[in-house]
Amino acid sequence: MPRKRLDKELWAERRIQVWERDSRKCTRCKIDITIDRCHIDHIKSGLLGTNKLENLRTLCSRCHVLRADIRHQGMIAKALQQGIIEVGWRNHVWEDETR
Repeated sequence: MPRKRLDKELWAERRIQVWERDSRKCTRCKIDITIDRCHIDHIKSGLLGTNKLENLRTLCSRCHVLRADIRHQGMIAKALQQGIIEVGWRNHVWEDETR
């Protein structure tokens, strides 16, 4: 997450823009995904991140959780509990090729 958040209305619009630009698919595994189920991921997050379109991409919840990013660690327990990822999840973690 970048240091400055967009307000709710602007973020809702940005989500739709990114999702439509990405053909309503997860950019990692290519599955079709609805707007209410997609995750909009910051390619670069933290202090280096922005909310610009070129820094955002659509991911499914599984790909988002399994992305190798220290900021995503809090999602793992919940994803395990919900069955989004399985116990051997570490074998499926992926590095971002754009870094």
